[in-house]
Order: sequence, then structure tokens, then C-alpha cells
Amino acid sequence: CVQERASLIGLIEAIESKTLAPGMPIAIPKTMDAKVEATLAAFKQAVAQLNILIDAYEADPDVQ
Repeated sequence: CVQERASLIGLIEAIESKTLAPGMPIAIPKTMDAKVEATLAAFKQAVAQLNILIDAYEADPDVQ
């Protein structure tokens, strides 16, 4: 779960910075900015909720 969480956070950071890696920009047309922002906000909320679940599980994996 830790690796997947890091991957999701990395994806959010890539979308926010519009860069996959140094020197590798993501081309997002200006007409898509509002849609990208809305999708990013929803994605961040889902990741935050996932983080809560992962943290709870890691704190006590035997609780169901």
C-alpha cells in the first residue's frame, strides 16, 4: 500500500506541475484547464480518503 500511495501522490504532483519528469512537460490545452482542475480536486479527495483507510489498516491490520 505504501508504494501505491506514493505513486498516487506522484501522479497528483505531476498533474499539478504539468511535468512528468524534469524536461518532460505535460501538454494540457487551455480549454481543458477547468476540467483538469475539477478532476484533480476530486482525485485529491479520493486519495485523502484512501490515506485514512490505509493509515487505519496499518495502525491495526487485524481490525475488520
